[in-house]
Amino acid sequence: MKKIIFLVLFFAFCGNSHALTWVKLSENSTSKLLLDKQSVLQQDLLKKAWVKIEYKTPQKNLESLGKEYNLAKALWFFDCTAQKSATSQVFQYLDKDLVYSAGIDPKSAEFIEPVPESDVDIAMRHVCRADKPVAAVPDKPAKPSAPIEAASKTDAKPEPEAETPAEPAVKVPEVKAEAAKTKDDKSKHAKANAHKPHWEYEGKAGPENWGKLSPEFATCDIGRNQSPINIEDTMRASLKPIRGIQKFPAKEIFNNGHTVQVNFKTGNMLVLDSAPYQMKQVHFHAPSENTINGKSFPLEAHFVHADAKGNLTVIGVMFKEGKANTGLTKLWSQMSDKEGKPVALKTRVTPSEMMPENRAYYRFSGSLTTPPCSEGVRWILMKTPMTTTKEQIEEFEKAVHHNNNRPVQALNGRVVVE
Repeated sequence: MKKIIFLVLFFAFCGNSHALTWVKLSENSTSKLLLDKQSVLQQDLLKKAWVKIEYKTPQKNLESLGKEYNLAKALWFFDCTAQKSATSQVFQYLDKDLVYSAGIDPKSAEFIEPVPESDVDIAMRHVCRADKPVAAVPDKPAKPSAPIEAASKTDAKPEPEAETPAEPAVKVPEVKAEAAKTKDDKSKHAKANAHKPHWEYEGKAGPENWGKLSPEFATCDIGRNQSPINIEDTMRASLKPIRGIQKFPAKEIFNNGHTVQVNFKTGNMLVLDSAPYQMKQVHFHAPSENTINGKSFPLEAHFVHADAKGNLTVIGVMFKEGKANTGLTKLWSQMSDKEGKPVALKTRVTPSEMMPENRAYYRFSGSLTTPPCSEGVRWILMKTPMTTTKEQIEEFEKAVHHNNNRPVQALNGRVVVE
């Protein structure tokens, strides 16, 4: 069956008898992205194009363990109106040898919003532009004997030390409407917050009464998959290593009255269950909200990620007393002890500075740990704690003025895997 699929894909591609004209869209220290500009075609309401990525070091195939490739070619479909894309056909090569191939009817493919500045995003912006010719940097012409000229996997790694993603060779004009949209979104957000019911961590508006403060907080009382939890009994599973990007710096910091929150620039991401999640912000709780075998930690960081549909994944990192954390040192230098608006950070702080090198983790389903306590949140809790000094913990406690941890919630039959 695999041979039949491969032959179908092979002849489907070879049937496009145009001469291949590869142009380079972007290149960084790990890979080069190219597009066959002659393959860009309109199909119904979609545009399609063949793309390839040349990797400078072998990549591991996530579908077939043990296989590696350094060249990927794929047929990508783009919904330019919705700004979403899907992969229809993919071929992976190690040097000139084909090691993996797969295909799906584009009508059955799942169209998702690309991660900003990823290979798919760069290609989509190029393909979805007006039909005016676009200058690009031509790559070496394809050899006549080269095997199937198709195009690629979509998760090329960004340049390790760059503060911003590698600039694509094709210059895409900025969309001015985006700035207006952002301003409008902030205005709506401010209005929405002005009408939210008041809640606290103590007294009559404390955690035990959150569900009674407003109908929109009802899940805090009646929810069956609430967070935080105590991790005690776990089930062994073949959890995949965490894949993501954690090199883009924090943008701004503010005290929102409940915690200290740090917002990040676009670019950091997590890939979970084959779906990309953008890192939005990190905030802190003292003492920790989740506990391990009944043990609480003096501080816990929650890195909040969201996918294109708004689904959330939170990475929790515990902190124990020890050496000072460089990331916290820089953040705390601008931490306010009063509730206020976000202020731009003066120093460069990346998520990796507050993440352990050992990426072993627990995984469970849960909720937001603050009202409205919405469920359906994927939780990843790192097993290895980071260190921070007693003074850094006390600085945070003084800024927030109170403990800001919700008590642990019942598991209600949930399974924690590790």
